[in-house]
Amino acid sequence: ISTSCQLSEALDVMSHCLEAVRVWMGANKLRLNPDKTEWLWMLPPKGCLDSPSLTLDGENLYPSERACNLGVLLDSQLKLEQHLSAVTRGTFAQVRLVHQLQP
Repeated sequence: ISTSCQLSEALDVMSHCLEAVRVWMGANKLRLNPDKTEWLWMLPPKGCLDSPSLTLDGENLYPSERACNLGVLLDSQLKLEQHLSAVTRGTFAQVRLVHQLQP
């Protein structure tokens, strides 16, 4: 969604999409938990100082600094530094475990 000029319109569309997902999940005996729902405000425009919010089931959802999707840590600036740090940390932990197995 392009948010350069129509920020409020884009937020309304996203809120309606979230509401449609919530309704579908409810019809299928699932629940979309607003406390665990995260969204990223990717590369906000330089002139935009306000933090936008989406509405889900009457609750305001504010953008997260980072979110995890399918094991990938994404941040609002798309730098992937935290993801690479986590992968590196996990890799070194596995290497240490393999090293301990050697006779």
